[in-house]
Amino acid sequence: MFRVKSSFKKEFEVAAPLLRVRDFFADLKNLSDMLWGIESIHREPGLARWTIATDTPVGRIRFSFPVRDTSPNSNTIEWVPALNETKNLLRYSLKFSNDEGLTRVDISQQVELRRKRAWELHPGVALMSEARLNSALQRRINAAIEDFLERVKEKLEA
Repeated sequence: MFRVKSSFKKEFEVAAPLLRVRDFFADLKNLSDMLWGIESIHREPGLARWTIATDTPVGRIRFSFPVRDTSPNSNTIEWVPALNETKNLLRYSLKFSNDEGLTRVDISQQVELRRKRAWELHPGVALMSEARLNSALQRRINAAIEDFLERVKEKLEA
């Protein structure tokens, strides 16, 4: 099994009311408009389909991630892989708390692509090791989410 994985976890604070911050992240249009690499997010019955595209050392790749909302309460947003999804796995969660006029956000994202053979991801992937591809993906995701969070903070604190 060939697996490409990355994860991102960070806690940050925004000088804005909790409800405003939560509503911003709950609006999937904000994610697709502001998070680099997300081409689109479309709702379908019982799930949302996140389409993500990025340039890699072997060329441009594009994948669709079917996810379902499993948010347990109003201070959490959580998307996990659709029940029968085994190839394109995305977990995205946000937890919100209020602390002296600031909203604290814990964000976590994990991506995993699984295939029987490397070339099933992209023909050029067969030329790379899992470790090299994982490292490249991790760098791109870190940069994209860090940029996204900076822009979100600017927007919500304005």
